Amino acid sequence: MMQQVDLLAPDLIPRPEPLTVSHLLLAWGGLLGVLLLVSLWQGVALWRLADGQAEREAELQAVARTNAGLAAEVRSEPAPELVTEVDALRDEYRLQTRLLAVVSGYRDTDRAGFSGYLTDLAAQHVDGVALDRIELAGSGQVRLSGETEAAIHVPRLLQRLADGRRFRGHRFDEFRLEAQDSGRLRFDIVGPAGESGG
Repeated sequence: MMQQVDLLAPDLIPRPEPLTVSHLLLAWGGLLGVLLLVSLWQGVALWRLADGQAEREAELQAVARTNAGLAAEVRSEPAPELVTEVDALRDEYRLQTRLLAVVSGYRDTDRAGFSGYLTDLAAQHVDGVALDRIELAGSGQVRLSGETEAAIHVPRLLQRLADGRRFRGHRFDEFRLEAQDSGRLRFDIVGPAGESGG
């Protein structure tokens, strides 16, 4: 036999059960747990952010201090000792430059000046002869004085000087030779301008 059931009967319609206090407490506990986890995660994120920001601020302050120190060094006046030393070196450089220009002006020229004579004297060295006085007058007169070990060395010096460009054709009119207590000979040679215009 088949029985018919009326599903729409009020007794068979499921009724919602009212929430009990335990259900409500459980739901509130779960919600509070989720909120607690979210706030904890946000707190950690904010802590990391604040820590990173503090590090960046420390780095920016270090850069600012370094920049301020460099700016102060750039703006500061140099030490007076350094200024004095640099000025002295500049003056010395200027003087050396002028001296070089003057000396270079006499090199290989026939203008007034005696660098050619000194070059010839240096090139025509004779062993045993020590010149201690060289006088070159503007008129072309030359005076050479010094000491020698033997009298023969002085004519050798004059012969060698005649091979030089400046002394070629030069005539020496005075020649003095004196013995000294030390055993060496003192000589003094004087001559007017050379015939070739020395």
